[in-house]
Amino acid sequence: MPIYEYQCPKCATAKELQHGMSESPKVKCPSCRVSMKRVISVNSFQLKGEGWFKTSGSYSKKTGGEKAVTTAKKAEA
Repeated sequence: MPIYEYQCPKCATAKELQHGMSESPKVKCPSCRVSMKRVISVNSFQLKGEGWFKTSGSYSKKTGGEKAVTTAKKAEA
């Protein structure tokens, strides 16, 4: 189940809750009892290593990548 982050618009208290994607719980702030809003949090997902960017060798070899663009420009000239 995903973890969702909620924040109070009045006092900026933050809270994390784990619930299903189809659920939409009514979360109340523990200090001022105002309805909290769900916020988008920063994730920690990173792609490391070769093959993840279009400038990497595997992209150019499989799809033509940079070489195809250079050949097309030469053909236009």
